[in-house]
Amino acid sequence: MRNLGQDNPLKTLPSACRALLILFSLTLVIACADHSARTEQLLATDFTSLTNDQLSLYYYDLEDQIELVERRSSHPRINLGLGLGRYGNHTGTSAGVGVSTSTFNHNGPATNLRNRRNQVKLEMQKRGISP
Repeated sequence: MRNLGQDNPLKTLPSACRALLILFSLTLVIACADHSARTEQLLATDFTSLTNDQLSLYYYDLEDQIELVERRSSHPRINLGLGLGRYGNHTGTSAGVGVSTSTFNHNGPATNLRNRRNQVKLEMQKRGISP
């Protein structure tokens, strides 16, 4: 009996396609990590210790990040999946397309950023600064 795990469908892909697939995957991971890292950095900032000018800039940074997070989560996404497989002497390919949309997440990063923006706005009002 033959072990099905021995055949790797990725081995049948040309090396240029494998390299492209790996590059695309890494780019996607880095882009998502950068977006999350910026949100975490903004939320970790102690805004009460900022100067008035820094507080104003921080407020606008929060606004920009909220817009970025909401823009990324509101667009529908089209996903394309390709597959190669081999079972015994038979080789096959498959393809699939899917569309997904996001719903508003009340506990997501945009909500946390909006809460922080509201806190910063109150701090600005206490200091007599207008956004």
